[in-house]
Amino acid sequence: MRSLLVILLVVLVASPVAAEEASGAGQVTPLSELTAQAEAEIVLYEAASFAAPGAVLLPGGDLVARTEASMLRADGFIGFLRSRAHDTLHALLPDDIVHVVHDLDPSLDETAISAALEGSTASSVSVWAAEGIAGEWIQFQRAIVRLRELIEPGSPERVCPVDGFTHFRNEWEFPRPWGRIHKGVDMHAARGTPLVAPEDGVVIQANWHYLGGRQVYFQADSTGDVYYYAHLDYWPKWLWTGTRLEAGDYLGNAGWSGNAESSHLHLGWMPGSRSVELGNLQNAYFLMYELCL
Repeated sequence: MRSLLVILLVVLVASPVAAEEASGAGQVTPLSELTAQAEAEIVLYEAASFAAPGAVLLPGGDLVARTEASMLRADGFIGFLRSRAHDTLHALLPDDIVHVVHDLDPSLDETAISAALEGSTASSVSVWAAEGIAGEWIQFQRAIVRLRELIEPGSPERVCPVDGFTHFRNEWEFPRPWGRIHKGVDMHAARGTPLVAPEDGVVIQANWHYLGGRQVYFQADSTGDVYYYAHLDYWPKWLWTGTRLEAGDYLGNAGWSGNAESSHLHLGWMPGSRSVELGNLQNAYFLMYELCL
């Protein structure tokens, strides 16, 4: 029976990529639906933790091996759920209460939630609106906390590539001049803001390009993901092909070298490529959302 349940979950749980293709940025998704997606993933991970190594519980695959592979991509999945929940919260609540709900501690019970809302400076109408959604928000947050707990042992250390204040939005495949489309995430940051390696890995290119300016390609050890950093203002002289870095190690400063009008990091992401494979550029927005916001 448990095996059948796991099989059904794998079939039914949508991936973040598929969900993004089916809906645009800013879509309002019921919090209960997002919580259900998180909880389904939790059941999958918990089932794998009790399965014997080599136990085949899925057609054509090993549950444990599949789960370990899934954990390498779980940061992006969590970022997807969180970004959709954020959009929903902002769409349904007035501005004077949305941040109060957003910052509620997941450990609060119903009485403490009501006290926190009523103790805010928001209007009574806003408090009334928040009372109808705060409980669902707490349930969602608890599922995210549990999901992070489960993936932590099997996931590589990842950090935000911008070591300072940054803001960005989902502009994947937005049109650009000369018929180009945007294939990355523009992470806006003040000129000189330090940039760091997102994972343990090695620099595979560090050079100049008329569009990307000072640019670095970095390959992660555990995932084989290749990260592309463009428009750097500066990088240290010791950084070159073959330089090894750990997650969080300094690799340059944000700027606007090359074809850029303001200071930002253009981040490209080639998951699993293990080399520069521009045809495999994919949307890193949800991964960056989880790592940076």
